[in-house]
Amino acid sequence: MTEPTSALLDGLVLRPHHTAVSVEDFDAALRFFRDVVGMRVEKHADRRSEEALGVIVGLPGAVIRWAMLEHSGYRFELFKYLEPQGQAIKFRQCDHTITHVAFQVSDTDEVCRRVRAAGYRTYSDPQDLRGGATRPMYVEGPEGVVVEFLQIRG
Repeated sequence: MTEPTSALLDGLVLRPHHTAVSVEDFDAALRFFRDVVGMRVEKHADRRSEEALGVIVGLPGAVIRWAMLEHSGYRFELFKYLEPQGQAIKFRQCDHTITHVAFQVSDTDEVCRRVRAAGYRTYSDPQDLRGGATRPMYVEGPEGVVVEFLQIRG
């Protein structure tokens, strides 16, 4: 693929900011990203319900439990919709949706050992890809949120 010579939003997009996920068990998701991944809680609200929130997400009257977590400039936003309540949808990596979030790590073998010891399911042992340039592994986090841990070599 070639890079476009210009994009519709040239000069407006400054940098990536966050990825968001909606969960049923907010506490389990918060513990995973805080206590396993090591993200810090920047902000948290037990009941956000400002009118503009419902408008912006297309769910008028929405009430959420919410947290913004951060690690090394990357942010992860957690939502639990109290009103309206959502439903769990199981998807595979090949399904048409956002499939996973990724964190670069120094040693995927050690990450694998630790997350398995903590009781989390991994899809496989870490694997060498791209001629050994990367060594990723996938972990099934809370509620099936897939988290990739990626070691980049060289």
